[in-house]
Amino acid sequence: MKKTIRIILLLLVVLGAAFFILRTPDTDRTEMIAKYGNEASRFLDDGHGGKIHYRDEGNKDGPPILLIHGSNSLLQTWEPLVVLLGDKYRMISLDLYGHGLTGPNPTGAYDAETNIATAVKILDAVGVDKAYWVGNSRGGWITWRAGLSVPDRTSGLVLIDASGAQIEQTGTPYLGARLAQSWIGQLLLPEITPRFLVKSSLEESFAQPERLTEELVDRYWELLRFPGNRQATLDRGKTPREPEKWGEVGTLKMPVLILWGEQDQVIPLAHARAFAAAIPESTLITYADAGHLPMEETPEQVARAIDNWIENVAAEAAAPNQG
Repeated sequence: MKKTIRIILLLLVVLGAAFFILRTPDTDRTEMIAKYGNEASRFLDDGHGGKIHYRDEGNKDGPPILLIHGSNSLLQTWEPLVVLLGDKYRMISLDLYGHGLTGPNPTGAYDAETNIATAVKILDAVGVDKAYWVGNSRGGWITWRAGLSVPDRTSGLVLIDASGAQIEQTGTPYLGARLAQSWIGQLLLPEITPRFLVKSSLEESFAQPERLTEELVDRYWELLRFPGNRQATLDRGKTPREPEKWGEVGTLKMPVLILWGEQDQVIPLAHARAFAAAIPESTLITYADAGHLPMEETPEQVARAIDNWIENVAAEAAAPNQG
């Protein structure tokens, strides 16, 4: 009996030591804001004790585009598009709750309607009535859900490797997401998040991992460890995704553009085709050389597609008034 107790105590000591050796603490809030904010960064008081980080950039007189990032991402994922489209369009981006420089939601809510209401608050703050909503991955899910919930605030929707399609073919979540779904991940990830885990997850999201830079990996890793974001990631994963809403996607009335990386292993191309089949008169464009994040891998192609599509939407809207 005494021997068993000694073994248990030894294991506890070893595990405790391993925890302190491997532990990756939160980053410093002030330091992260200084490092990853820019002159366009603003923080909107949400009325619940939180502050939503957003940017309002580009041509203030141009058509507004609202950019919604995916899970474990951040508004910087849109920086290439802001550069490419900013001369012509007003580019509005935000860090959703539990991401980037916004941090966790003080109310603990991470459902679609909460995210949509947060995005609408940003539109109100910058004085924009309607915008083209552009969303990637979970942000794409929020985007098409916004088309159902607040159609009067949407000029059109762009779904980039969006989640939410209810079909048999499923993808393979990246390593970090797989760990977050396990009991060991639930236990350890709020305290232990090694950099290689973030890098591996990003590599699985890129068709050509060599496009990843160390600077980009550092940004994802450091902002994942922004105070409260790791626990928010786990809490967000427990939020019901309301799969029954897929049955309403065909009722979307606004123009819809669907963009997809053909090498996406997280949300396979079959989901793009499901969206295209379900949404009347939607437009589907795919990229042979992109994975789950085409706006980061092939931003020129994505920017060109969005620009051409908005031009066509505007031309069709104006046509009945001509002549």
